[in-house]
This record gives sequence, structure tokens and C-alpha cells, in this order.
Amino acid sequence: MPRDYTKYTVEGLGENLNKRKLVFTIVKDWAEKNNPSLEEIQTAFPDEVQGGKGFIVKESEVKDAKRFNMEEPLSIKNGTKVVVSNQWGAKNIEPFLELVKGLGYDVKKIAKEVATEKPAASTADASFDITQLSIRDFKKLLRNIEDKEAFEKSLIKQVKFNIDFWSYLLIYDNVVNDGGLELSMNNSDEADDIFLVEWYEFEDEQMSLAQFVLEKLDINFEEVNTDKEKKIQYIAAFGSYLYYSLSNLSYEIGAPEMAGFIASNDHTSIQDGEDVFSEHGIGDDWIISMADEWLMYYGFDSSDYEGECGVFLMNGDFMEFSINYEGMAEDIIAQFA
Repeated sequence: MPRDYTKYTVEGLGENLNKRKLVFTIVKDWAEKNNPSLEEIQTAFPDEVQGGKGFIVKESEVKDAKRFNMEEPLSIKNGTKVVVSNQWGAKNIEPFLELVKGLGYDVKKIAKEVATEKPAASTADASFDITQLSIRDFKKLLRNIEDKEAFEKSLIKQVKFNIDFWSYLLIYDNVVNDGGLELSMNNSDEADDIFLVEWYEFEDEQMSLAQFVLEKLDINFEEVNTDKEKKIQYIAAFGSYLYYSLSNLSYEIGAPEMAGFIASNDHTSIQDGEDVFSEHGIGDDWIISMADEWLMYYGFDSSDYEGECGVFLMNGDFMEFSINYEGMAEDIIAQFA
């Protein structure tokens, strides 16, 4: 099933803008036309539109630089420098669009579908289809690359057609580039926008990542359990969301919360205390193995964290584990923050 990734065009300002660029472009234009004070620009673009994490703040008062466009501060009245939030996703872009419509901006949506047709292969090394390859099969393929340049071109092109499989770039980097993240980080612009996650999306809904990804893909439990292609897509998307979750949340939460976030994939009783995965024939071991394998690609092997640890899960339950998730969480935060 093709998925829709909306881009935006603003009359007179820009075309094919992602959410972050759209917001920044409009705020910049408004500031240049109005030369507002800090109070005036914050009134025009209030925090609640962004979602409470801060929309526009003084550059000198930023506490979490990753949340703002620090590379392009805006000058307003009296030479004050402000920066604009870069934390935009499907939930908060609609309130922003309503706001700027009232400010006179004509924003048009461009529904960008990721094509289901696969790019043509030009060499033997390019004749593969990542959407049909499990992680195990993909790793086998990596061991037999004859033309690395052709393989990389095909892989990058396919990922752009099937963005859920961005995580396969991480596997490639891990196997071929010894974990240097050379390829994946150079091809992350689209992924930065699509896999943006906020802590409240998990905390408010008491939701594990395992269920969060199912909802993002609009795939149900039966499909994952019975449809090979959708299971492959789900695992690939889980890896993508996991990486960006660890990266983004490391700036937001402490080790206890991060430990609970990771450990919740060991314990998938999410909705109303029910083990929704097992109810549909998907055992906990399957989810644990998937999460553990992806963590290994990011440098965190659960076998290195043996030891008793108690954590509060996303659903509020307290559980004891034989893996020191809090120790792992501390290392994750140290790596990403």
C-alpha cells in the first residue's frame, strides 16, 4: 500500500516544503514584513499551536538546542534574535495551517505518494527488492556484494521509494561500514520529517513503540502475523522509528523514562491491561527479539547489560527484568544527547 507524505507550497515563498521548512519559511517572512517585538511574534505564533514544547524563543534562552532551528536565527525589533521550533509532525501541523491561513498565507498541500513500482535494476548487484527481504535475507545479500557503488545507488533509490525501510540503511552501515553511519546519515532528510516522534505520543497514550508503529502503518495484528510482506514492512519501520525515538527522546527524558520506553517492548500489555500481541497470536518473544536486534545495530547489545532492574513501563506497570535497562538507557542518552 502506498503511503502519503505531504509536502507544501506557499504562494510566493516556496514549493515542495517539508513541515519544518514550511513553518520556518512562513515565520521568517512574517517577521521580515512586520519587524515585531518578542511579545508580538510570540502572540502571533503561540506555543499551544506547536504543542507546548515552545514555538519561538529568544536564541539566548534556548535550553534544548535540538528542538529549534539554531542555524537560522531571526532578527526582530531591537536586534533581538529568536529561533523557531523544528518539532513538527502530523498532529501539530494542522493547527499551524489554520493559524497562518488567518495571517493571509495561501498554503497548498502536495500529496506525495511513495510509488509502489520498483526502480529498474541496472546491474546484477542492483537487482534486489528490499520490500521482499527480511533482515536475515538482507544481511545475506550484503555478504555477496560485487559492485558496492551500484548496490548503494539501488539501495538509496529504493529507500526513497519505500521510506519505512530507511532502517535498512543502518543495517548496511553496520555490516559494510562497520557501524560508521556513513550512508544512513547522509540520506536522512526525508526520514527526519517522517519519523519525528514526541514523548507525549507515548506517555499520554501509555503506548509502547511496538503498538505505536502498527498504528502509524495502519496495520493490524493479524496482518503482521499472517502477511509476510507486511511483517517485513513492520519490522523495517520499527527499526526506523526506534532509531529516531532514541535519538529524539534522549534530549527529552531521563534514564528511568528511557528504560521504561525500551523495556515496554518486552512487555506488550498495552491497552486496558491486555497483552494485545499475544491475543492475536504474536508472542512476546517475537517482539523482544525484534527490539533487541535493532538495538544491536545501534550499538546496544542486551547481553552486555545483564543484571536485575525494575522499571515502570509505558502502561504504568512496574516490572523486574534480568536486563539492566536503566544502564542501557544511560548509555543511549550519552550517545545521542
